[in-house]
Amino acid sequence: MKVTFIRHSKVLFSWKKLYDASSFEFACQEYDRFPVQIGEKMKIESQTIYISKLMRTEATAKNLFHQEIELIKTGLLNEIPLKPFINTKFPIPTILWMAIGRLQWYFNNSTQPETRKESENRINKFLDHILANKLDCVIIGHGFYFAQMVNQMKRRAFKGDAKKRLKNEELRIFVTTD
Repeated sequence: MKVTFIRHSKVLFSWKKLYDASSFEFACQEYDRFPVQIGEKMKIESQTIYISKLMRTEATAKNLFHQEIELIKTGLLNEIPLKPFINTKFPIPTILWMAIGRLQWYFNNSTQPETRKESENRINKFLDHILANKLDCVIIGHGFYFAQMVNQMKRRAFKGDAKKRLKNEELRIFVTTD
């Protein structure tokens, strides 16, 4: 079985350097609603294509493929959400909002909308689904989600390029003999 993972196209959103809690939360919501850059068309064999329910994956699919394609949307592929790690009116650098929020997620802190354990369960549920169907597929997804999915795929004997950092519109192919 072959799984091709593609990270969504670049989101046309510019992060500010500083945010307070409410403006950071609003920026995260805006990022989810912004359009994506149009990329180069790709030739993909006719196969099942899974996307998240976030609009940037659907826009990416429509931008990248020549032919009309059937897309299967699932919330199991949604990016791991991020919320402010503290409620403050004091402006904090964006990188801290993101890094500390992800640390809270990693340590299963309930401040974040989803814990690491919940994310792993969601990823494994999706992997169970595609392994049960045993069909080659394309997944158009998200960067942080993909990094976590790679960990679960390694445990399931998938082979492929397991570097965690994935560029926009980059393809990674994984195969399994199961």
